[in-house]
Amino acid sequence: MATKDDPVIAEYDVFITPALQEQIYLLQYLNRPREKPYSERLGARPENVRVKAKSGFLEMDIDMHTDYNFNRYQSLKWGDAVQTGKTLQNSTATYGPASGFAVPRVRQPSRGLLKDKVERENEIFNGLTDFSSATHEGKALSSQTLGGKIIRQESTSDMAQPAYFVGAFRGNALHLSKVHGTVQMRPQFHHVDAEEQRNRVAASRVAATEADASRPAPPARALQQSYKDLNDDKDKDAPERKLRKMLQNAEEEEWASLQYVDEQEDLAFDTFNRCMFVPTETAKPLKSELTAEKYLDQVSLPRQDIYRRKKRPPRKKGTIELDGEEEY
Repeated sequence: MATKDDPVIAEYDVFITPALQEQIYLLQYLNRPREKPYSERLGARPENVRVKAKSGFLEMDIDMHTDYNFNRYQSLKWGDAVQTGKTLQNSTATYGPASGFAVPRVRQPSRGLLKDKVERENEIFNGLTDFSSATHEGKALSSQTLGGKIIRQESTSDMAQPAYFVGAFRGNALHLSKVHGTVQMRPQFHHVDAEEQRNRVAASRVAATEADASRPAPPARALQQSYKDLNDDKDKDAPERKLRKMLQNAEEEEWASLQYVDEQEDLAFDTFNRCMFVPTETAKPLKSELTAEKYLDQVSLPRQDIYRRKKRPPRKKGTIELDGEEEY
């Protein structure tokens, strides 16, 4: 297209902000339109923001409107399951990858912890008669949980990974700040996992009660213990080993609470002006470490010559390779 058909309408000076002590994460809400952000202005302020920095997980709880389009019975039922899960599973009733797919704690739940069906229904009925009090006491599930895995942007060796920057305009200057990681915030169904776990524990307790107490004990078996050195570097780069290590870290690491600052608060504006801009008067000119040829090599795909002869895999000892037609 000719230049006169697509003229340049604006030019901006680009500035790169220095590395911040705070980390910048880009949160992507896949099930939320852009014009309806999670904010206090729209009555959807995130609460109880927590992070597992070592294993790389982020979650937040957002209160829901319980006055309309809300199933209070299910809210009380799932609230009871979550409270039970805090004792059976972990202190936050976290399930799935964020908990390392941890198994429940090995313990025999007492009757006071795990209510029977009639007792549970009576408590739910009492909660329906005074739902506001039940919500205030934490018996009802009145919030949704969003969370995801932090994809860090620290490695520069993998050219396939995108590098994100946050841009802020001030006059004719564009200030760019590097994003340390991205998180796709998806709904987390810990309450559903807690209810399923509760049903399994209740069923196992009933089966144990109905079992014959005079059943003979199983015969003793000899066990041989095997040990695998986790510090062995032989397969440290294997995907299975990396996955096991990540899940182990997620199970062992505790959640760290974060303070949420709404976008309309003064602290948010002060932090934005302090961290997202550099003084243009004292900023040093940017110098690229790449020459023009190196830059083209970086942005270009590897050259593949269709006429080059394919490299054959090395032959095994004791075998003879018979050449057929040449491959061109």
